[in-house]
Amino acid sequence: MSRKDELLNRLKSSSGLLLLLDFDGTLVDIAPTPDSVIPPPELKIILRQLLERPMTYVAILSGRSLLELQEFIPSTIPVALAGCHGCELQMPGELEQSILDDEEIQQDLDNFAASLEELADWPGIIIEHKGCAVAMHYRLADETTVEHAFEEFYSKAEALESYEEMEIVEGKDVMELRPSGTNKGIAVSFLVENFRPSDNALIVYFGDDTTDLDGFDALPEGALRVSVGEKLADQADYVLSSPDELLELIRGLLQ
Repeated sequence: MSRKDELLNRLKSSSGLLLLLDFDGTLVDIAPTPDSVIPPPELKIILRQLLERPMTYVAILSGRSLLELQEFIPSTIPVALAGCHGCELQMPGELEQSILDDEEIQQDLDNFAASLEELADWPGIIIEHKGCAVAMHYRLADETTVEHAFEEFYSKAEALESYEEMEIVEGKDVMELRPSGTNKGIAVSFLVENFRPSDNALIVYFGDDTTDLDGFDALPEGALRVSVGEKLADQADYVLSSPDELLELIRGLLQ
Protein backbone atom coordinates (compact mmCIF):
# COMPACT_ATOMS: atom_id res chain seq x y z
CA MET A 1 0.00 0.00 0.00
CA SER A 2 1.35 3.44 -0.95
CA ARG A 3 1.67 6.19 1.63
CA LYS A 4 -1.02 8.17 -0.19
CA ASP A 5 -3.40 5.21 0.00
CA GLU A 6 -2.56 4.83 3.67
CA LEU A 7 -3.43 8.49 4.27
CA LEU A 8 -6.69 8.12 2.35
CA ASN A 9 -7.65 5.08 4.42
CA ARG A 10 -6.99 6.98 7.64
CA LEU A 11 -9.21 9.82 6.46
CA LYS A 12 -12.00 7.48 5.37
CA SER A 13 -11.94 5.44 8.56
CA SER A 14 -12.18 8.42 10.90
CA SER A 15 -15.51 9.13 12.57
CA GLY A 16 -14.99 12.86 11.96
CA LEU A 17 -12.59 15.17 10.16
CA LEU A 18 -11.27 18.67 10.57
CA LEU A 19 -9.28 19.46 7.43
CA LEU A 20 -7.02 22.52 7.66
CA LEU A 21 -5.89 23.58 4.19
CA ASP A 22 -3.34 26.20 3.21
CA PHE A 23 -4.31 28.00 -0.01
CA ASP A 24 -1.42 29.04 -2.30
CA GLY A 25 0.84 26.11 -3.14
CA THR A 26 -1.49 23.65 -1.40
CA LEU A 27 -5.04 23.98 -2.73
CA VAL A 28 -3.92 25.95 -5.80
CA ASP A 29 -0.65 26.13 -7.73
CA ILE A 30 1.72 29.00 -7.01
CA ALA A 31 1.41 31.71 -9.67
CA PRO A 32 3.92 34.38 -10.81
CA THR A 33 1.87 37.07 -9.00
CA PRO A 34 -0.84 36.86 -6.32
CA ASP A 35 -3.45 38.23 -8.72
CA SER A 36 -2.72 35.64 -11.40
CA VAL A 37 -3.71 32.57 -9.36
CA ILE A 38 -6.26 30.44 -11.17
CA PRO A 39 -8.02 27.90 -8.91
CA PRO A 40 -9.00 24.61 -10.57
CA PRO A 41 -12.49 24.94 -12.07
CA GLU A 42 -13.78 22.06 -9.95
CA LEU A 43 -12.45 23.40 -6.62
CA LYS A 44 -15.74 24.93 -5.47
CA ILE A 45 -17.65 21.78 -6.42
CA ILE A 46 -15.18 19.55 -4.57
CA LEU A 47 -15.36 21.72 -1.45
CA ARG A 48 -19.16 21.63 -1.46
CA GLN A 49 -19.16 17.85 -1.86
CA LEU A 50 -16.56 17.49 0.89
CA LEU A 51 -18.74 19.45 3.30
CA GLU A 52 -21.65 17.12 2.58
CA ARG A 53 -19.74 14.27 4.23
CA PRO A 54 -20.99 13.59 7.75
CA MET A 55 -18.87 15.16 10.49
CA THR A 56 -16.47 16.80 8.03
CA TYR A 57 -15.43 20.41 8.62
CA VAL A 58 -13.01 22.40 6.45
CA ALA A 59 -10.92 25.50 7.15
CA ILE A 60 -8.73 27.36 4.67
CA LEU A 61 -5.73 29.28 6.02
CA SER A 62 -3.63 31.73 4.06
CA GLY A 63 -1.20 34.58 4.14
CA ARG A 64 -3.65 36.35 1.85
CA SER A 65 -6.10 38.83 3.30
CA LEU A 66 -9.54 37.58 4.24
CA LEU A 67 -11.01 39.75 1.50
CA GLU A 68 -8.88 37.99 -1.11
CA LEU A 69 -9.84 34.56 0.20
CA GLN A 70 -13.51 35.50 0.01
CA GLU A 71 -13.08 36.27 -3.69
CA PHE A 72 -12.00 32.67 -4.28
CA ILE A 73 -14.22 30.96 -1.69
CA PRO A 74 -17.74 32.47 -1.57
CA SER A 75 -19.81 32.53 1.61
CA THR A 76 -22.17 29.97 0.07
CA ILE A 77 -19.45 27.40 0.78
CA PRO A 78 -19.51 27.07 4.61
CA VAL A 79 -15.81 26.73 5.33
CA ALA A 80 -13.90 28.63 8.00
CA LEU A 81 -11.42 31.16 6.62
CA ALA A 82 -8.25 32.42 8.29
CA GLY A 83 -6.56 35.24 6.41
CA CYS A 84 -3.31 37.13 6.94
CA HIS A 85 -1.73 34.12 8.71
CA GLY A 86 -4.56 33.87 11.21
CA CYS A 87 -4.87 37.58 12.03
CA GLU A 88 -8.30 37.62 10.37
CA LEU A 89 -10.92 34.95 10.95
CA GLN A 90 -14.35 34.21 9.58
CA MET A 91 -16.36 31.24 10.78
CA PRO A 92 -19.22 29.92 8.63
CA GLY A 93 -22.24 32.18 8.89
CA GLU A 94 -20.51 34.65 11.21
CA LEU A 95 -18.98 38.11 10.87
CA GLU A 96 -15.24 38.36 10.34
CA GLN A 97 -13.02 39.26 13.25
CA SER A 98 -9.46 40.54 13.60
CA ILE A 99 -6.97 39.89 16.38
CA LEU A 100 -5.01 43.06 15.56
CA ASP A 101 -6.38 45.82 17.80
CA ASP A 102 -3.19 47.83 18.37
CA GLU A 103 -3.68 51.21 16.67
CA GLU A 104 0.02 52.13 16.84
CA ILE A 105 1.10 48.94 15.07
CA GLN A 106 -1.67 49.36 12.50
CA GLN A 107 -0.54 52.93 11.80
CA ASP A 108 3.07 51.78 11.43
CA LEU A 109 1.99 49.08 8.97
CA ASP A 110 0.07 51.69 6.96
CA ASN A 111 3.09 54.02 6.96
CA PHE A 112 5.41 51.18 6.02
CA ALA A 113 3.25 50.22 3.04
CA ALA A 114 3.22 53.85 1.89
CA SER A 115 7.01 54.05 2.21
CA LEU A 116 7.37 51.09 -0.16
CA GLU A 117 5.38 52.66 -3.00
CA GLU A 118 8.60 53.48 -4.86
CA LEU A 119 9.72 49.85 -4.52
CA ALA A 120 6.54 48.78 -6.27
CA ASP A 121 7.84 50.47 -9.43
CA TRP A 122 10.96 48.31 -9.50
CA PRO A 123 10.87 45.55 -12.16
CA GLY A 124 9.39 42.34 -10.77
CA ILE A 125 8.60 43.74 -7.30
CA ILE A 126 5.03 43.67 -5.98
CA ILE A 127 4.02 45.30 -2.70
CA GLU A 128 0.86 44.04 -1.02
CA HIS A 129 -0.75 45.73 1.99
CA LYS A 130 -2.98 43.12 3.61
CA GLY A 131 -4.15 45.24 6.52
CA CYS A 132 -2.58 43.08 9.22
CA ALA A 133 0.69 42.75 7.32
CA VAL A 134 2.73 44.14 4.42
CA ALA A 135 4.30 41.75 1.91
CA MET A 136 6.88 42.10 -0.83
CA HIS A 137 6.70 39.57 -3.67
CA TYR A 138 9.82 39.22 -5.83
CA ARG A 139 9.30 36.06 -7.90
CA LEU A 140 9.63 38.01 -11.17
CA ALA A 141 12.60 40.18 -10.16
CA ASP A 142 16.24 39.56 -11.08
CA GLU A 143 18.86 38.78 -8.45
CA THR A 144 20.31 42.30 -8.25
CA THR A 145 16.88 43.89 -7.87
CA VAL A 146 15.95 41.40 -5.15
CA GLU A 147 19.16 42.16 -3.23
CA HIS A 148 18.49 45.91 -3.21
CA ALA A 149 14.79 45.39 -2.47
CA PHE A 150 15.71 43.32 0.59
CA GLU A 151 17.93 46.14 1.86
CA GLU A 152 15.15 48.70 1.40
CA PHE A 153 12.52 46.48 3.02
CA TYR A 154 14.62 45.77 6.10
CA SER A 155 15.92 49.32 6.57
CA LYS A 156 12.45 50.88 6.33
CA ALA A 157 10.97 48.24 8.63
CA GLU A 158 13.68 48.69 11.24
CA ALA A 159 13.00 52.45 11.31
CA LEU A 160 9.41 51.94 12.51
CA GLU A 161 8.66 52.91 16.12
CA SER A 162 6.93 49.61 16.84
CA TYR A 163 9.42 47.44 14.93
CA GLU A 164 10.38 45.52 18.09
CA GLU A 165 6.77 44.33 18.27
CA MET A 166 6.90 43.04 14.69
CA GLU A 167 8.67 40.33 12.76
CA ILE A 168 9.79 39.76 9.20
CA VAL A 169 8.95 36.33 7.82
CA GLU A 170 10.22 34.93 4.53
CA GLY A 171 8.40 32.41 2.31
CA LYS A 172 8.46 31.32 -1.32
CA ASP A 173 9.70 34.44 -3.13
CA VAL A 174 7.95 36.67 -0.61
CA MET A 175 8.84 38.45 2.61
CA GLU A 176 6.36 39.95 5.01
CA LEU A 177 6.29 42.35 7.95
CA ARG A 178 3.63 41.48 10.52
CA PRO A 179 2.96 41.81 14.26
CA SER A 180 5.02 39.35 16.30
CA GLY A 181 3.17 36.20 17.20
CA THR A 182 0.72 36.53 14.31
CA ASN A 183 0.89 33.16 12.61
CA LYS A 184 -1.18 30.23 11.44
CA GLY A 185 -0.63 28.49 14.75
CA ILE A 186 -3.00 30.98 16.39
CA ALA A 187 -5.70 30.14 13.86
CA VAL A 188 -5.09 26.40 14.23
CA SER A 189 -5.42 26.56 18.01
CA PHE A 190 -8.68 28.50 17.71
CA LEU A 191 -10.10 26.12 15.09
CA VAL A 192 -9.14 23.00 17.03
CA GLU A 193 -10.87 24.40 20.10
CA ASN A 194 -13.96 25.83 18.41
CA PHE A 195 -14.47 24.09 15.06
CA ARG A 196 -13.68 20.42 15.64
CA PRO A 197 -16.76 18.33 14.77
CA SER A 198 -16.18 15.97 17.71
CA ASP A 199 -13.58 15.26 20.39
CA ASN A 200 -12.29 12.21 18.51
CA ALA A 201 -12.32 13.77 15.04
CA LEU A 202 -9.08 13.44 13.10
CA ILE A 203 -7.37 16.79 12.46
CA VAL A 204 -5.21 17.07 9.34
CA TYR A 205 -3.19 20.10 8.26
CA PHE A 206 -2.05 20.40 4.64
CA GLY A 207 0.68 22.97 3.90
CA ASP A 208 3.57 23.65 1.56
CA ASP A 209 5.74 26.44 2.98
CA THR A 210 7.64 27.46 6.10
CA THR A 211 4.74 29.67 7.26
CA ASP A 212 2.75 26.46 7.70
CA LEU A 213 5.17 25.14 10.30
CA ASP A 214 3.49 27.28 12.95
CA GLY A 215 0.28 25.47 12.03
CA PHE A 216 2.02 22.10 12.30
CA ASP A 217 3.38 23.02 15.74
CA ALA A 218 -0.05 24.04 17.07
CA LEU A 219 -1.70 20.72 16.22
CA PRO A 220 -2.74 18.49 19.13
CA GLU A 221 -1.47 14.96 19.68
CA GLY A 222 -2.84 12.52 17.13
CA ALA A 223 -3.25 15.09 14.36
CA LEU A 224 -1.60 14.58 10.97
CA ARG A 225 0.77 16.90 9.14
CA VAL A 226 0.81 16.67 5.34
CA SER A 227 3.40 18.41 3.19
CA VAL A 228 2.25 19.38 -0.31
CA GLY A 229 5.55 19.36 -2.15
CA GLU A 230 8.87 18.47 -0.57
CA LYS A 231 9.68 21.64 1.37
CA LEU A 232 8.10 20.47 4.64
CA ALA A 233 8.65 16.75 4.08
CA ASP A 234 10.99 16.35 7.05
CA GLN A 235 8.37 17.78 9.42
CA ALA A 236 5.38 15.93 7.94
CA ASP A 237 3.69 12.58 8.48
CA TYR A 238 2.77 12.31 4.80
CA VAL A 239 3.86 14.00 1.58
CA LEU A 240 1.79 14.80 -1.51
CA SER A 241 3.56 15.94 -4.64
CA SER A 242 1.32 18.85 -5.65
CA PRO A 243 -2.06 20.58 -5.33
CA ASP A 244 -3.30 18.25 -8.07
CA GLU A 245 -2.45 15.23 -5.92
CA LEU A 246 -4.25 16.82 -2.97
CA LEU A 247 -7.40 17.25 -5.07
CA GLU A 248 -7.03 13.63 -6.19
CA LEU A 249 -6.89 12.60 -2.53
CA ILE A 250 -10.07 14.57 -1.79
CA ARG A 251 -11.82 12.97 -4.74
CA GLY A 252 -10.88 9.58 -3.31
CA LEU A 253 -12.35 10.62 0.03
CA LEU A 254 -15.64 11.47 -1.71
CA GLN A 255 -16.03 8.03 -3.28
